[in-house]
Amino acid sequence: MLSVLVLVTCQLVAAFWLFVAFWMSPRDGHDRDALDGAGLGALFTMGFAVPALLLTIVPVKLGWLRRLWFAPPAVMLALAAVRYGYLVHVYDPW
Repeated sequence: MLSVLVLVTCQLVAAFWLFVAFWMSPRDGHDRDALDGAGLGALFTMGFAVPALLLTIVPVKLGWLRRLWFAPPAVMLALAAVRYGYLVHVYDPW
């Protein structure tokens, strides 16, 4: 039960930051506030999704949780990486 609570908390925080990363869309290349917000949202998503993936290994190996618990953080990590790559490629903010 404790592992589920920790994993769900990490995944909810990562989902919030993923929402921020996609919600803040810059109007043009000079909209630095939106670029910074979207970039930080993507980085924070990756920062919470990677530990969630790592924390999922032990409960799955022990048979407490199913392998499906790897899917949400893996998907959020991939989406955040794509969003960050898109921002860097299209807007070249830094």
